[in-house]
Amino acid sequence: MHALMGPPRPLLDAFRHAYPGYSPDVFVRAPGCINLLGEHVDNHDGIVLNVAINREIWLAAAYGSADLVRVYTPDLDASTALLLKRLDERVDVVGDDLPRWAYYPAGIAWALQKRGMRVNGINVAFLGSVLMRAGLSSAAAVEMAFAIAWQALESWRLDPGDLVQVGHTAERDYMGVSSGIQAQFTCLNAREGHALWLDCRTLENGHMLLPPPARIVVCEPSTRRELVSSHSNGRAQDGHDTARTIGLMDREVTTLRDVSLDRLKDFESVLTENQFRRSRHVVTEIARVRQGIKALEVGDLEHVGELMNQSYWSARDDYGNSSDALDAMWQAATAHPGCYGARYSGSGEAGAVVALVDADAVDDFVAQTAAQYEQSTGQQGCLFAVELVRGAGILL
Repeated sequence: MHALMGPPRPLLDAFRHAYPGYSPDVFVRAPGCINLLGEHVDNHDGIVLNVAINREIWLAAAYGSADLVRVYTPDLDASTALLLKRLDERVDVVGDDLPRWAYYPAGIAWALQKRGMRVNGINVAFLGSVLMRAGLSSAAAVEMAFAIAWQALESWRLDPGDLVQVGHTAERDYMGVSSGIQAQFTCLNAREGHALWLDCRTLENGHMLLPPPARIVVCEPSTRRELVSSHSNGRAQDGHDTARTIGLMDREVTTLRDVSLDRLKDFESVLTENQFRRSRHVVTEIARVRQGIKALEVGDLEHVGELMNQSYWSARDDYGNSSDALDAMWQAATAHPGCYGARYSGSGEAGAVVALVDADAVDDFVAQTAAQYEQSTGQQGCLFAVELVRGAGILL
């Protein structure tokens, strides 16, 4: 983990408001993440190219009652309390259903318990500058912040790979989301100023400096989605079913990671249309990531941008992840001459468009893209350039 400086004043104020008479025992910061290339491939053992950004979750926690977890988030103006002995029931302390946002801390506590780790009650306040459900991996940031907080308070240690798996278990088995590990891994292991590539099968990874002529700009349309209630799980299942079908004939195939485009085409006649198209996105996206890593290593920003555009078209046309708002934002972004390329980051029909932009053109890009998007949709988007930051850790 990384030792970082200073909790923000609003976090201290929120904690003191929620828990008069208590003082925080630990502060945690966890960044949001952006997928530059490799959307929807991590749960098929693919390869991804990500960055962590300076839109973050901050958390303050103090020791509490042995079995009681109290959580307050001023961003939602919401609080809840839950009993560690009733996590399986997904209810709060009085037996009402947990609010959806509370599944994140509850899921982390549940996953840690499943690993046999000691988890006691805590009092927590958390807030952030990374918007929930905006395609910036806010869920992973919340998950890793809570995992790091419990680790610090309980004085046991899991290595980063195990903490990643805790977050993955919480999402898959507690929240019911068919997701991979890329967001949690990036949240913990990112390096300032660098992109991170990750092989989601072997966990082999590396860092590459983002060339100074380029900046990343997030372009959020005015939409949101709940991942678990989107079609994300069904789309992922189509890919798993395809791999299972091909694996009946080829024992070397366990996931779509093992399937070439030519091999996929051999099975088109026995797959459903959705299975074939969605699997084609995954297979071609893995190939794009490999090309993108090589292009970024030599500073070929034009090629990286071209691959991002191809990724957007593939996700829209083959995987079926798009919306009128996303299309309008992508069209506005790529119309600007300073934009190398753009694609969407997120796992539902919302998320955000992520653009690779010439550093000298960022201000003009933001202004023109925002104006074009509003003219096309009648809605105001939110556009901002981001810095690439290091992974999650304790704040000192």
